[in-house]
Formats: sequence, C-alpha cells, structure tokens
Amino acid sequence: MISRWLRFLLWQPYALLCRRFPLWPFQVKITRPVEYVTCIQIDNLLTRLLSRFSGGYDYAVCYLVDETLLIDTGFPWARRSLKKTLQELGVVESITTVVNTHYHEDHTGNNDLLVELCGAEVLAHADAVPEIRFPVELRWYRSFLFGPSEIADAHPIGDSIKTEHMRFEVIETPGHCPGHLCLFEPERKILFSGDLYIAADLDSQLGDADGPKWIASLEQVIQLKPEWLFDAHGTVLEGAEAVEQHLRRKLEFLQTIRARVYQFATHAQSIEALTRKVFDRQSLVDFLSFGEGWLSLITGSDFSRSNIVKSFLREKFHTETPETLSTELEKEAGEAAVSAAEAQQP
Repeated sequence: MISRWLRFLLWQPYALLCRRFPLWPFQVKITRPVEYVTCIQIDNLLTRLLSRFSGGYDYAVCYLVDETLLIDTGFPWARRSLKKTLQELGVVESITTVVNTHYHEDHTGNNDLLVELCGAEVLAHADAVPEIRFPVELRWYRSFLFGPSEIADAHPIGDSIKTEHMRFEVIETPGHCPGHLCLFEPERKILFSGDLYIAADLDSQLGDADGPKWIASLEQVIQLKPEWLFDAHGTVLEGAEAVEQHLRRKLEFLQTIRARVYQFATHAQSIEALTRKVFDRQSLVDFLSFGEGWLSLITGSDFSRSNIVKSFLREKFHTETPETLSTELEKEAGEAAVSAAEAQQP
C-alpha cells in the first residue's frame, strides 16, 4: 500500500511531464520498405543503448498501410513524436483503423492518441481486448522505459481486414503472449508478424509467454511461405528464403529448449536448478543472474529464462505420452544438434 501511494504522489507527476517533454529526446525515422507501407520508428539514446543487450525490447515501430491502417501504436513516451509525425505525413484525417498485434504496452501505448486525433477504431484479438481495455499497473522498469498508457477502448477483430490495396488475413499466433496475432496479405505474401519473431535466440520472456503455443504458431506461419516479414521491433526481411530461414531459427531454438526441458525434468527440483541445466551457460551475467540471463538482471526477474521453461513443463505434464512424445522430442533434439553442428562449420 505504501508503494502505491509513493507511486501516486511521486511517479504520476513525473509521468505526465515526460509524456509531453521526454527526458531523452526522441528521433523519428521514416522508411517505405514496400509499396503502400510506411514504417515509423521512434527511439532515443536510452532505447538504442538498451537494444544492444535486450534483443529487441527497446522500442516498437508502427506500420502505416495505405494511409488508413496503423499496425500497433508504439509506447507512451513517444506520444508527442508520433502525433507530430502523423501530422507531417498528412494522415490524421485518413487513418480509420488501428490493429494491435498484442496487448503489451509498447504496442498499445498510444491507442488513445489515435482515437483522439484520428477517431480511429482500435481492433485486437478477443483474448487481448480485456488486457487493453482494463490494463494492470506496470512494473516500475516498464513504466520507466515505456511510460504509462492512457486507457482506450478496443474491440475484437474479425477474420480479415481490408485497405484500399490490401486484404489481410488475421492469423492467431499465441506464444509470445495470449491473444497475439499476425496480419498476412496472401497476394503479396506480406506478413506483419508482431512479436512472433523479435530475435531468434531471445531466451528471457515475460510470464505470459507460452513456448508450446509459440512453436505451433511459428510452424503455422512458415507454411504460409511469406516473402516479406515486418517485425514489430523494426526488423524487415525480404525474400521467401530469408524469411523462412529466420523463422526456422526461432523455431529450432524453442524446440531445443523444449527438448532439454524434457531431458532434465526427470525428478523433482527447483525451477532455478532446472533452468540452469536447460541453458547450461557459464558467464559473468549467468553467475550474477543465477542463470536467468541479462534481461532478468535489469527487470528484477520479470523477464527470465525460467518463464519459458515453466511453459514447457506445463506441456510435459499435461500432454506427455511416454512413447510417442518421447520419440518426437528425441527427434527434435537430434535435428537441433545437427543444425547447431552445421552452423559451426565454416
């Protein structure tokens, strides 16, 4: 209770000030990677510094499609820069729809701005709508990095969404979190992937991550054979081969973790001990974080390796069949080992 009062008395005035006058000035970068798509990237010195360590969790970009659809709205500290950018692009009057790929605050942080400025309708997966409309209080570091979001209404998205030149299929892709979705344009083979990819080997996750569902989502998207991938943290991949290669690297990374969880979860032990066995890394960061990784250190264990390990444990004890699942995992472990060996060859 004391911490909540301190937050109210000290943090709230600071947050209101920073929404208008950020302590670290932001810079805006506008690119047009493909026809009808504009990428709006807003970051600053602090986020660029953190990006060297956090595997993509420094900023989130917004994608403007046909000047009417905005995919994700970025984080609250970027509000002033985003508003100015939309005005300079001359799209305030044309934007009608916002799609949130998921409910995390660095992707929904300026929903209220788009409603207020453009009169836009905010759409998201039905499982994400409650989290967007009724957000929980953020951990301190998330408030500090991204800023506090203003509450805005949101509604469930349908099976597809159209703009003047594109028609997107809405693909359910849980794993990074519940209610995560991707938008896929089958004619141009364009995939707006949200946080499905981020980075191939990012091992620390929030507690709402679900490794088994993430694997299933990656397998589903790979079957679509996208030729363009637009990641919600700014990675743009062109060409079917490049897209598939990166998605498979992410898939194989998660499959390897799952196989090692099954390999070492053979007897009762602490989740910390199991996580150290699964990742088996020896470095100063691993020592300082008790095996949980760099992000665990800077987020007070909110991001941690054990979160993804727990999700595979839930799968193991809910769906395990002694013969078939063991065989599948042995096969996955063998394939992952072969891939790792090939990657080390010159």
